[in-house]
Amino acid sequence: MIETANFCGVSGDSYRFERMGLEKDWAKVAGVVVFAAPDGRGWRVIRVVEQGGVEGDVSVFWRWRDARRYGATAVFVRRDIDILRRRREAADLTLGLDPVCAPDSESVRIAA
Repeated sequence: MIETANFCGVSGDSYRFERMGLEKDWAKVAGVVVFAAPDGRGWRVIRVVEQGGVEGDVSVFWRWRDARRYGATAVFVRRDIDILRRRREAADLTLGLDPVCAPDSESVRIAA
């Protein structure tokens, strides 16, 4: 069974994400990624990033490692190959969810 979760951006748009097992190859999936920790009946968002799904992109693993330091235990992915749409959605979610970790400066500029 695939576990899904919806996260809402500052715009009010709701985005559906698929929870990925940590053993899965989620780093190779192009899309928006939410690193989260359980919080009661929902999720506390630790970090929101967009990734290109490029093999060998080590920044993905550093972001995950950083998010784990702040309590992240789950990875949610919204698949999307369109880079501009990914960046807009990541910025919308970052501004709407107020993640624990500071966002990449580039992703927030896209929303402005």
